[in-house]
Amino acid sequence: MTDTLLEVRGVKKYFPLHKSPFSKNKSFVQAVDNVNFSILKGETFGLVGESGCGKSTLSRVIMRLIDADEGQILFDGQDLLSLRGNALRRQRKQFQMVFQKPFESLNPRKTVGDIIGAPLQIHGVLNHSDRKREVRRLLELVGLSPQYIDRYPHEFSGGQRQRIGIARAIAINPRLIVCDEAVSALDVSIQSQILNLLHSLQEEFGLTYLFISHNLSVVKYMSDRIAVMYLGKIVEIASAESLYTGAKHPYTRALLSSIPIADPDAKKERIVLGGDVPSPVNPPSGCRFCTRCPEALPVCSEVSPEFVSISAQHQVACHLYTDQAVNGEGESQDG
Repeated sequence: MTDTLLEVRGVKKYFPLHKSPFSKNKSFVQAVDNVNFSILKGETFGLVGESGCGKSTLSRVIMRLIDADEGQILFDGQDLLSLRGNALRRQRKQFQMVFQKPFESLNPRKTVGDIIGAPLQIHGVLNHSDRKREVRRLLELVGLSPQYIDRYPHEFSGGQRQRIGIARAIAINPRLIVCDEAVSALDVSIQSQILNLLHSLQEEFGLTYLFISHNLSVVKYMSDRIAVMYLGKIVEIASAESLYTGAKHPYTRALLSSIPIADPDAKKERIVLGGDVPSPVNPPSGCRFCTRCPEALPVCSEVSPEFVSISAQHQVACHLYTDQAVNGEGESQDG
């Protein structure tokens, strides 16, 4: 697909549990297990799920901050997992990240000018004086005064720090930005400002976002398409409108039922799931949601469901819809 910028194919990431060196049986945390999706150029692809479902691990695998155990991550057709050394460094200019906690992601011993200018220096973009001018321009672009260039991170509020992180991310004109819970640590009023800033930057520079959050309302506001993740697996992918008006997977429906509504007189059915989220060390066989699913079938605990297409923009991995696919049979997950 010429419009596809990023394609994730069969990505797995397991973390070994450190046990006694004399133990023969090794256990693994199955953080990401056979995940597949694609992101189109210029779109915002949302990734949502409960804390601990593997969202942040997946984002770091995509960014090559940690290595995947299996799979492919194709960026404009090139497999990032096959790159090493200078080849990976050259490609890193194309994708950047905005982290969850702005204070922890900024070096407290460096000035704002050094922090934002670091990507320009690392990739050999511009000389010293030109870099300072570019840093001032970037500060203005994200709504901060150029006079802040010599200040340190502790002198800023949380929202201002996140603006600095965004300025650093766009400094070398990337094509993809991964936003990992980019507004979850901010006050609600500041969240809206940062989200609007991300929107305006996307329109101005044609950016593509992978937007990760557990906040369903924020994901709806930002995203063109959304993937729902549960215990290391993607269970549903759909356009934002299709997902929020006609979610198919029981887990997605339960998530959406938890969104608070502003009208105190409005009645909304809340789907309360039984039990706890299973351990990723020993997940259930078959569908990973089967132990909590109110609509589970006998086959759910035996066979892992394949993705089927409900419509052109809506895929779900659930045995309830196997016979309702567009073509009458399961299709591979391609986002």
